[in-house]
Parts: sequence; structure tokens; C-alpha cells
Amino acid sequence: MRQLIALIILGLSITLNVGAQSYKFDFTSGKKTKDGYIKITSADRYANAKGYGYDLSPSPDGKNHAPFFFSVAVPDGNYHVTAIIGSKRSAGETTLRGESRRLFYENVKTKKGELLPCSFTINKRDIHISDKEDVRNKRTPKISDSEAVRIKPRERSKLNWDDKLTIEINGERPQCAAIRIEPDHRVPTLFLTGNSTVVDQDEEPWASWGQMVPRFFTDSICFANYAESGESANTFIAAGRLKKALTQMKSGDYIFMEFGHNDQKQKGPGKGAFYSFMTSLKTFVDEARARGVHPVLVTPTQRRSFDENGKIKDTHLDFPDAVRWLAEKENIPLIDLHAMT
Repeated sequence: MRQLIALIILGLSITLNVGAQSYKFDFTSGKKTKDGYIKITSADRYANAKGYGYDLSPSPDGKNHAPFFFSVAVPDGNYHVTAIIGSKRSAGETTLRGESRRLFYENVKTKKGELLPCSFTINKRDIHISDKEDVRNKRTPKISDSEAVRIKPRERSKLNWDDKLTIEINGERPQCAAIRIEPDHRVPTLFLTGNSTVVDQDEEPWASWGQMVPRFFTDSICFANYAESGESANTFIAAGRLKKALTQMKSGDYIFMEFGHNDQKQKGPGKGAFYSFMTSLKTFVDEARARGVHPVLVTPTQRRSFDENGKIKDTHLDFPDAVRWLAEKENIPLIDLHAMT
């Protein structure tokens, strides 16, 4: 029965993604527009009725080269984005981010007249609010008609938990001539789960490895970051975060799990690295494998804690060892981030 349900979910996911619309936007100031493209002017602000436009910050006026956000309402799934960076009028330096500051390209320099295509694949998940929740202004991500993710109040304003895909054009002298957005259900998705060391941080100067790692990969893989600050392995499951991620997974995808920071703070009967922590991690592994998804264990990132000689202090007790033990026992690939950091 579980395999049948997984196949149905996979089929629905692929069907929705295949049916998703492709978009082509022209940001140049010329009067002519390429065939199939939508001409964007400074007056094109995002509106639900239109489903696309400049968002979050003032529209660029074409003179001050200020960073800007551009959003498009699209269904859940992976999208292949190609941004044409540069301008025929002047040189530029552009950084590309998406959703909650996921980094894809940084400091791309273009000469006057140079137009450079920059492609990446980005995952978008929907808030799926009901009419009743919308009236009360409560953004509750639905897992199914009867289940929802218990997100924290601060997450309700995160770009990762809304109904649109947001692209950020940033940098010292940001320039963008065009953006193409196409649904892409073919690439494998790498789901990230964990805590504040992994989460997509919305505010500068906060950052984590989870939102930076897409910058080091091509558009042949897509990262879906489900991590959240303050989470431990068991609370991640209890809040429905794992279950939500599982509804989006397909056979051949990957799930990376980095926990331990907050888990070691839990006290009481049954708590501990080789007790409740191990049981929760095993749940991640079993649920992933049941769907043909490849689990990868990651030991916790070291805390910035140093002794009087400036040497790092190991503060994670036996939690990294527990992760290593489970990886060996279950024959799971291990990234020993604890040792690396």
C-alpha cells in the first residue's frame, strides 16, 4: 500500500510539473519585444491577478542600477531558470539568488554590450493556505487536506513558504536583460534537512551552508532546502517537515540530514545520541529508502567555541559518533562536516 501511495504521489507531482507554464520576460528598455517574451516595465508590480512582476522592493528605474526582486506565481516543483545578464549600454557586476537568498551566481562581470546566459535549477514549494486560514492571515503549509506543517511565526514571511518563485538580481551593478523560467521534472532533487547551520537565512548577514551550496553546482541538480533554525531530528518529524518533504520526493532523489546541535540540548528519559536521536535519524533513512530516495548523513557543523589557546573546543559530545555509527551500520554515505569544520 505504501509503495502504491508513493507512486500515485510521484505521478501527480510529475503531472503538475509538466503542466506548469513556461515564462519569458524581457527587461530591456527597447520598444521591440522578442517573440514569445513579455515586456516588463517599471510599472509591472507583482499582483495576484497578473501572477508576475517586480516584488518586495522598488522597481528599478534603469538609472541607479539598484538590486531588485522579480516574482512569478508557479506551482510546486523544480524550475530551470536562465537569466541573461548584462547590458548593451554599460558594464555590470551581478549576483543571482532565488527564494530565501539561495545563491546561484556571484559577482558575474559583464562588459558593455556583453550578454551572458546564467542558468540554474531552483525548487519552489507552495504555502497551500485554505480560505479560512487566508482570512485569518495564517500561512500554514498543507501536507494533505487533513495535515499541515507547523511552521514558526517567523517563517510566515519567508520567501521559501509562499505561493510564488522569487528571483533576486543583486550585486555592485546588477543588470538583467531577460529571464526564462521553465518547469523541469527531470533533474534529481537534493533535499536538505537540518537546523540553523543548514537553513536558508532571509536576513543579512546571516548565512548557512545550505543556501550557499547551490553556487558550486550546475543546473543538472536542484536543491530543496527544508531546514529550519532551532530544529532537532525529532521536532523536524513532529512538525510535519519531513512528511511535507516526502510528498515532493521522487525515486532517484537525495536527502541530506544534518542534526545534533539542538538534539544534544534535550534532556530526560530516552534522550541521548544513541537513543531518541538515533531513532529519529533511522526514521528519516527508512522513509527515504521506501521511496527510492538516497539518504546521506552529515555530522553537525562545529560551533565557534575556542579555548584559551585559540583551539576549537569539541562541544557535540557523542552525537557525531552516533551519526558515524548509523552511517556504517546502514551502509549510508557520510559527510563528516564535524571533522571538516
